[in-house]
Amino acid sequence: MRAFVAIDIDDAMLDKLEEMQMGLPGRIVPRENLHLTLAFLGEIGETLLREVHQGLAALQLNAPELRVTELDVFGGKKPKLAFAGVAMTPALEAVQRAVMHVCREAGVDLRRERFRPHVTLSRFGREIGPRDAEILAGRLGIGTMPVGMSGARATGFSLYRSELRPEGPRYERLASYEFE
Repeated sequence: MRAFVAIDIDDAMLDKLEEMQMGLPGRIVPRENLHLTLAFLGEIGETLLREVHQGLAALQLNAPELRVTELDVFGGKKPKLAFAGVAMTPALEAVQRAVMHVCREAGVDLRRERFRPHVTLSRFGREIGPRDAEILAGRLGIGTMPVGMSGARATGFSLYRSELRPEGPRYERLASYEFE
């Protein structure tokens, strides 16, 4: 099954993220799917998933503050998605490193890429049209747009199953873990 580990977002921040989604082109990510991915595990079997779960359950981590700092896109001149960038704090970095370590120790072959904390707000599919590109450019300004959204302490993180469907992915929470 496809799986990932993500920080759960509280209702107050979800409300603000939904405000940021207003007017964005593309397919808006539903509220229940908004999350901050810590590790994408890809396709893994149940035995490996159990080992990851046991490792995550044993972690004792301080709750990071989540503070949205920008609205930006991935994909450069041909953007694929719009996201809310989250400030990298020492606590958030420590959580992500610990989760990655647990997954690798369990035997998950993770991609080696720089962690850029974000919450995906909208997906554009293959290419956005000229009108949508104008709307997006207006929302982003030049480069990124600081949004200064006040932060909130994360309460926990979860292990999710991801099922890809034509209408968009469906996520199922398999286990939850609390921060200290």
